[in-house]
Amino acid sequence: MDWKSDDRLGLALARALARELPADPRLSVISGGEAPENFTGQVRAFAPSHVILIDAVDHGQAPGTAFLVDESAITVGDMTSHRLPLKLLMRFLAASIPCRVILVGVQPQTLLPGKRLSAPVRRTVAPLAGFLVETLLAALGGEIKRVLGANEKSTRK
Repeated sequence: MDWKSDDRLGLALARALARELPADPRLSVISGGEAPENFTGQVRAFAPSHVILIDAVDHGQAPGTAFLVDESAITVGDMTSHRLPLKLLMRFLAASIPCRVILVGVQPQTLLPGKRLSAPVRRTVAPLAGFLVETLLAALGGEIKRVLGANEKSTRK
């Protein structure tokens, strides 16, 4: 695959989430790669109440900035590196499961072909994964049991 540099974000975050999330039958991490629409059967079989899509999305922010993407702001004709525009994928999942679909975007620095994430996007992966893990565990009523980094002053366990 000749991936576009920062479009590897979803894969990097899926790997980080799979490492950090505890085994829980209420959670599933699926990496959709370059064609997330090919994994809709797997998502529908899991029958989640919520689906969080994570992708590099050009929103005119500083590279590495994470943000929620308002589906109404995505036009069906928007350029995407995926075969199916994200808006159509979001609508399909919401209608066929049904579930709430949330798109978390991270501003890419570059979408030129490349083998690695840009530095600003790479620096976003760990904090965003940590935030998502804490948010998901809190929503599920579970304890937060991730290892805190050396720079974090919290004593949470």
